[in-house]
Amino acid sequence: MNVRKIREIADNLFEQGKYDDAYIVYDEIYTRIWSAIGAIQNGLTNFSNEYLGSSFKSSYKLRSTFTVQISDNIFKKWFNLDTDQTLNELTFTTYGHLQCISYSPFLNKTVGADVVYSEYMILHTLINDSAKDDWVNSLLKFVSPVMEDNQVKKIRPNITEANVKKNLAETAAKLNSTDWKDVNICLLDYLFNMGDNSSELYSSVHKIVGTYFRQKTHRKKKSDGKEEKKRQDNFRYQSYERYEKYERFERYESNSRKRDEFDPTRATDFEKAKHYGEVLGLTGKVSKAYIRKKYLELIAKYHPDKVFDLGEELKILAEVKTKQINAAYDWMKKKYSI
Repeated sequence: MNVRKIREIADNLFEQGKYDDAYIVYDEIYTRIWSAIGAIQNGLTNFSNEYLGSSFKSSYKLRSTFTVQISDNIFKKWFNLDTDQTLNELTFTTYGHLQCISYSPFLNKTVGADVVYSEYMILHTLINDSAKDDWVNSLLKFVSPVMEDNQVKKIRPNITEANVKKNLAETAAKLNSTDWKDVNICLLDYLFNMGDNSSELYSSVHKIVGTYFRQKTHRKKKSDGKEEKKRQDNFRYQSYERYEKYERFERYESNSRKRDEFDPTRATDFEKAKHYGEVLGLTGKVSKAYIRKKYLELIAKYHPDKVFDLGEELKILAEVKTKQINAAYDWMKKKYSI
C-alpha cells in the first residue's frame, strides 16, 4: 500500500472542498495504519500472556523494550515505511480525517462526538510526541484498537470522555506555540459547527487561540428529511467501489509523470540504468543473480493478487507498481543477458 500517494489523493480532494470523498480515502489509510498498530499490540499481549503470565512488571518491560523494534518491522512489512515515516503519514492522515469531519455538514452530524474527541486526542499525542521513537506506546496509553480478523474495528479510549476533553484543553496550549496551531482552530470550528460553542472545552481552547478567522460555518438547519435521506444514500454509495476505475489516481499519475518525466523511448542507457535500478532498489555493484533476486522479491510483494481483498484502488496501485517492476527487469534482462 503506497500510503503517501493515496494520502496525496485525499489531500487533493480536500483542497477541492470534496470533504466526503476525501474522508473515504483518509479513512482507508487511517484504518490500515491502526490495524498495524493493533497487530503490534496483540502480538505483545499474546506473547506476554503466553510466556510472562500475570507479571505486570515483566509485561511493561517487554513493551518498553521491544515496541519500537517491532513497530519498525511491522510498518516496513505492511507499508514499506519506517517508524518515523509512518508517524508522519498517520499524523497528516488524522488531521485530514478530522478536517473532513469538522467541515462536512454530513460528516459533522454522522460521526459521533465521542469518536471525534478521541481522534483529536490521538492527533495531539502524535504531534506532541513526534520526537519520540516510542510514539506507538504513547498512543496505546490513551486508546486501544479493537481488532477483528486482523483489522481494526474501532479505537476505544482508555479514559472517560470528560478526561479526554480535559486532556485536549491542556495540550491545546502546547500546540498553539507550534506549526500545528491550526489544529486548535479546526477543533473550535468543529465545536462551533456542532452548536457547542458554549461548552467548557470551546471556551478553554478559544482562550488559548484568541481571536481567529473561522474557516467554515455550517450551523445545523432544519430539513424536510428527503434531502437528508438523499445525502445518506449518496454517502453509502461512496465506498471504494466508487473508485473502481480510480480516475483520480489516473489523473494524479498523469501529473506525476509530467513532473518526473521518464520516457524510455528517449532516455539514454545511463538514464534507463539509473531509473530502472531505482525501481528495483539496486545500489552499488550488483550481480545478475542479485538483480533476479530483487525482481522476484518485489514482484512477490507487489503482485495484485496480494491485495485482492483490500479494495479496488489498491489493486490498481499494485498493478501500476507491477508494470514498473516488469519493465525494469525486462530492460535489465536484455541489457545484461540475464
